[in-house]
Amino acid sequence: MRARLSAVGSERARLLLLSLAIAVTMWYYVNTAVRPPGDGGAVASLRLSNVEVVFAGLAEGWTAVAEPPGVDVEMRWPADAVLSVRASDVQAVADVSALGPGRHRVNLRIQVPSGVTSVQATPASVVVSLARR
Repeated sequence: MRARLSAVGSERARLLLLSLAIAVTMWYYVNTAVRPPGDGGAVASLRLSNVEVVFAGLAEGWTAVAEPPGVDVEMRWPADAVLSVRASDVQAVADVSALGPGRHRVNLRIQVPSGVTSVQATPASVVVSLARR
């Protein structure tokens, strides 16, 4: 009888260790294979208000005015990436090189430091008034 109780206890211990090994293996698999590192992890974000719109391709002797003159920019990057962003590193650029005089709706190109994974400008476009001086 004693030998039989010892065998049952030994079998329970083996099953417990086997189930623990399976649980640890599944946890490792889910955290590495299903969700790769840097994907779905912590995210750092920064929202800058009233980033001034600058003009690219503005010919000499011309003036440009944007409405609104500034936009809000929201940026995101993986929190484990070392990234310090200053307001001077971010620009909202309106390319007016192919435009003539008058009012034009221009989509903005947001320039941000490398490492930023997501950028959103509000509004995404501005109305630019071009005129000769």
